[in-house]
Amino acid sequence: MRKRINILLSLCVFSLTFLVTGCMEPEELIPTAGNKLTALTFLTSDLIDTQVTVDETETDDVIVIEADVNGLKTTDMSKINVSVNIPNNARVEPAFAGPVDLSEPYHFEVVGADGARQEYVIEANLSVQYQHRTLWKKTATELGFTNHNNGAVGFSGDYVVVHDRGGFKYFNISDGEKAGDVSMEGIDWGSLQRTVPLHMATDDAGNIASCNFGVAEGDVIHMYWWEGVDATPELLFEYVFDIPDAQVGRKIYVRGDMTDHAFLYLGISKQNKFLQWEIKNGAVVSEEPRRVDYTWDYTMGIQARIVPTEVAENSNYFLARYEDGVAKVAITYMDGTTNTPIYQSEHHIQNVYHQWLGGGHAFDYAEMDGAYYIFMLEQNAFNWMREIFDVRKVILRPDEIDSIMDLIKFRAWNDWLNFPMDPNFASNGNVTGEVKVKVSADGKSAYVAFLCTNGGVELWDIY
Repeated sequence: MRKRINILLSLCVFSLTFLVTGCMEPEELIPTAGNKLTALTFLTSDLIDTQVTVDETETDDVIVIEADVNGLKTTDMSKINVSVNIPNNARVEPAFAGPVDLSEPYHFEVVGADGARQEYVIEANLSVQYQHRTLWKKTATELGFTNHNNGAVGFSGDYVVVHDRGGFKYFNISDGEKAGDVSMEGIDWGSLQRTVPLHMATDDAGNIASCNFGVAEGDVIHMYWWEGVDATPELLFEYVFDIPDAQVGRKIYVRGDMTDHAFLYLGISKQNKFLQWEIKNGAVVSEEPRRVDYTWDYTMGIQARIVPTEVAENSNYFLARYEDGVAKVAITYMDGTTNTPIYQSEHHIQNVYHQWLGGGHAFDYAEMDGAYYIFMLEQNAFNWMREIFDVRKVILRPDEIDSIMDLIKFRAWNDWLNFPMDPNFASNGNVTGEVKVKVSADGKSAYVAFLCTNGGVELWDIY
């Protein structure tokens, strides 16, 4: 027992000696130099937070921080709590002691331990954060699909319009119940080389457009349009397909109102090219299309998707991404004047964000009250899932994006398990489908319809 005590005492004496020695020779405390901040955090009175990184290599006299502050439409930008990451022993003047007014440029300085000052200006914009909910979801069987034949969806008035190669049906937005069939009276596709419509599109006002398709030079394309679901179709234009080794008519997009002013786009399969027609008062300005070649480092696949952002001849636009003919999940934003990429993300990163199905050619773009979203259908032959990409930075500050992961607003990675093909139908071997957005008249809400061939339709309310 005594020996044990001695051992303990010896250890205690050794420890005490070590501690005393350490106290006799303290390391000199040197303040951290610097007056640059590396990040800011914004917190609204609605308790919605936003983190923004700042390039600490900046050496300007005044550093301007452009910040998108997440919030609700009702968020008061004059009462935003701000916190900063700055070096130890630096301080902010004036201090962020309470909510500050970011409704106009806000000036402050970071003062380093050596007294050196760096001036900053926050130029903040409210980025409205929208939510979504499913209004209804119906299988291919419930909607009366035909095997492999349903490839597009749109909106017209109070209805969701569903494409079928044999004719179009429309359903109530409110409950998904069938309301009627779109008239095909007088359409002459059966007399042409390619006798069916592979796609259909609705414009921003609910008018409908569709054509037969072409796969060889000399195929005649007849584009028809309907002024709503109750109208009879009218021939919009004729076009003799004159592009070798390509296809046309698999994807149609219309931006604007065909009864007033709109532009219609046909993507060219397997080539980096699209055709554009200007439409005024229900008629094309010219039956000869504008031909646009765009430049990027891969070739478009079968489902050549063009989604313009504005009603303008040289509108910027989004494109589908392909690799070796296979559609990928990616965001590509093109300059409508130079027809070169403003921004192109890498495609989905396998094993980084759980499981990726692939696909991604079915998408639509919408702007709502300062929010910029792409709604995308990610799919393979057996499953499908719906997702949202927040493309505000793509539109405003593409150089600040590190990865496509920065753009994901909603992607329930395992939700694909809940959306297989309808068991009464075959697999979707062509991986076809469509997404269409209908923004409300006041621009503050939207509906989004997702259609998967042989799968069904899901309708979202964006609010």
